Amino acid sequence: MAKKKSEFYHLRKNKLGLTETKAAEVLGVGVDKVLSWDDKGAPVMAMRLLCLWDEKHVRIDGWEGFVFSRGRLLRKGKIWTPRTLLAYHDYADEVCRLRNEVAAMYSWRGIKAAVLKKIFKKNHSPRKYPL
Repeated sequence: MAKKKSEFYHLRKNKLGLTETKAAEVLGVGVDKVLSWDDKGAPVMAMRLLCLWDEKHVRIDGWEGFVFSRGRLLRKGKIWTPRTLLAYHDYADEVCRLRNEVAAMYSWRGIKAAVLKKIFKKNHSPRKYPL
Protein backbone atom coordinates (compact mmCIF):
# COMPACT_ATOMS: atom_id res chain seq x y z
CA MET A 1 0.00 0.00 0.00
CA ALA A 2 1.28 3.47 -0.91
CA LYS A 3 2.34 5.73 1.90
CA LYS A 4 -0.11 8.53 2.67
CA LYS A 5 1.13 12.01 1.77
CA SER A 6 1.24 14.76 4.37
CA GLU A 7 -1.16 17.65 4.82
CA PHE A 8 1.59 19.93 3.47
CA TYR A 9 1.63 17.95 0.21
CA HIS A 10 -2.13 18.25 -0.23
CA LEU A 11 -2.00 21.98 0.47
CA ARG A 12 0.92 22.57 -1.89
CA LYS A 13 -0.13 20.28 -4.73
CA ASN A 14 -3.93 20.03 -4.64
CA LYS A 15 -5.08 23.33 -3.17
CA LEU A 16 -2.39 25.79 -4.32
CA GLY A 17 -1.13 23.91 -7.39
CA LEU A 18 2.52 24.69 -6.69
CA THR A 19 5.39 22.61 -8.00
CA GLU A 20 8.21 21.56 -5.71
CA THR A 21 10.55 24.17 -7.18
CA LYS A 22 8.03 27.04 -6.86
CA ALA A 23 7.21 26.05 -3.27
CA ALA A 24 10.93 25.91 -2.47
CA GLU A 25 11.37 29.38 -3.98
CA VAL A 26 8.46 30.83 -1.99
CA LEU A 27 9.61 29.26 1.29
CA GLY A 28 13.30 29.94 0.77
CA VAL A 29 14.38 26.31 1.16
CA GLY A 30 15.76 23.64 -1.14
CA VAL A 31 13.66 21.30 -3.26
CA ASP A 32 14.89 18.34 -1.21
CA LYS A 33 13.42 19.96 1.93
CA VAL A 34 10.03 20.37 0.20
CA LEU A 35 10.09 16.72 -0.90
CA SER A 36 10.90 15.72 2.67
CA TRP A 37 7.98 17.82 3.97
CA ASP A 38 5.70 16.19 1.38
CA ASP A 39 6.36 12.82 2.98
CA LYS A 40 6.80 13.63 6.67
CA GLY A 41 4.90 16.90 7.13
CA ALA A 42 6.07 20.47 7.44
CA PRO A 43 6.18 23.04 10.24
CA VAL A 44 2.97 25.00 10.66
CA MET A 45 4.77 28.23 9.73
CA ALA A 46 5.69 26.83 6.31
CA MET A 47 2.06 25.96 5.62
CA ARG A 48 0.90 29.35 6.81
CA LEU A 49 3.48 31.08 4.65
CA LEU A 50 2.26 29.20 1.57
CA CYS A 51 -1.35 30.17 2.36
CA LEU A 52 -0.35 33.80 2.87
CA TRP A 53 1.58 33.79 -0.41
CA ASP A 54 -1.46 32.37 -2.18
CA GLU A 55 -3.74 35.08 -0.76
CA LYS A 56 -1.45 37.91 -1.81
CA HIS A 57 -0.35 36.94 -5.33
CA VAL A 58 -2.50 37.22 -8.43
CA ARG A 59 -1.96 33.98 -10.29
CA ILE A 60 -3.52 34.85 -13.65
CA ASP A 61 -1.60 34.94 -16.93
CA GLY A 62 -0.52 38.49 -17.72
CA TRP A 63 -0.77 39.65 -14.08
CA GLU A 64 2.67 38.45 -12.97
CA GLY A 65 4.22 40.78 -10.41
CA PHE A 66 0.89 42.07 -9.08
CA VAL A 67 0.27 41.55 -5.35
CA PHE A 68 -2.64 42.24 -3.01
CA SER A 69 -1.69 44.00 0.20
CA ARG A 70 -4.16 45.45 2.70
CA GLY A 71 -6.93 45.34 0.12
CA ARG A 72 -4.91 47.14 -2.56
CA LEU A 73 -3.47 45.89 -5.80
CA LEU A 74 0.25 46.70 -5.96
CA ARG A 75 2.98 46.36 -8.57
CA LYS A 76 6.47 47.79 -8.21
CA GLY A 77 5.40 50.14 -5.43
CA LYS A 78 2.47 51.64 -7.35
CA ILE A 79 -1.09 51.29 -6.10
CA TRP A 80 -3.63 50.26 -8.73
CA THR A 81 -7.26 51.12 -8.01
CA PRO A 82 -10.17 50.62 -10.40
CA ARG A 83 -9.98 54.33 -11.19
CA THR A 84 -6.27 54.22 -12.09
CA LEU A 85 -6.74 51.08 -14.20
CA LEU A 86 -9.55 52.75 -16.17
CA ALA A 87 -7.56 55.99 -16.51
CA TYR A 88 -4.55 54.03 -17.78
CA HIS A 89 -6.78 52.25 -20.29
CA ASP A 90 -8.16 55.61 -21.52
CA TYR A 91 -4.62 57.01 -21.70
CA ALA A 92 -3.47 54.01 -23.77
CA ASP A 93 -6.42 54.52 -26.15
CA GLU A 94 -5.53 58.21 -26.55
CA VAL A 95 -1.87 57.39 -27.24
CA CYS A 96 -2.93 54.85 -29.88
CA ARG A 97 -5.24 57.41 -31.52
CA LEU A 98 -2.47 60.04 -31.58
CA ARG A 99 0.05 57.58 -33.06
CA ASN A 100 -2.39 56.77 -35.85
CA GLU A 101 -2.92 60.48 -36.46
CA VAL A 102 0.83 61.14 -36.66
CA ALA A 103 1.27 58.17 -39.00
CA ALA A 104 -1.45 59.59 -41.25
CA MET A 105 0.23 63.01 -41.23
CA TYR A 106 3.55 61.52 -42.33
CA SER A 107 2.00 59.51 -45.13
CA TRP A 108 2.17 60.89 -48.68
CA ARG A 109 -1.44 61.98 -48.45
CA GLY A 110 -0.81 63.73 -45.14
CA ILE A 111 2.32 65.51 -46.37
CA LYS A 112 0.54 66.60 -49.54
CA ALA A 113 -2.37 68.03 -47.51
CA ALA A 114 -0.01 69.87 -45.16
CA VAL A 115 1.96 71.38 -48.05
CA LEU A 116 -1.23 72.48 -49.82
CA LYS A 117 -2.47 74.13 -46.62
CA LYS A 118 0.78 76.08 -46.31
CA ILE A 119 0.67 77.16 -49.94
CA PHE A 120 -2.98 78.11 -49.69
CA LYS A 121 -2.40 80.17 -46.52
CA LYS A 122 0.63 81.87 -48.03
CA ASN A 123 -1.03 82.83 -51.32
CA HIS A 124 -4.40 83.76 -49.87
CA SER A 125 -3.41 85.74 -46.84
CA PRO A 126 -5.31 89.01 -46.36
CA ARG A 127 -3.53 91.80 -48.20
CA LYS A 128 -3.26 95.36 -47.17
CA TYR A 129 -3.75 97.74 -50.07
CA PRO A 130 -2.36 101.21 -49.83
CA LEU A 131 -4.95 103.94 -49.89
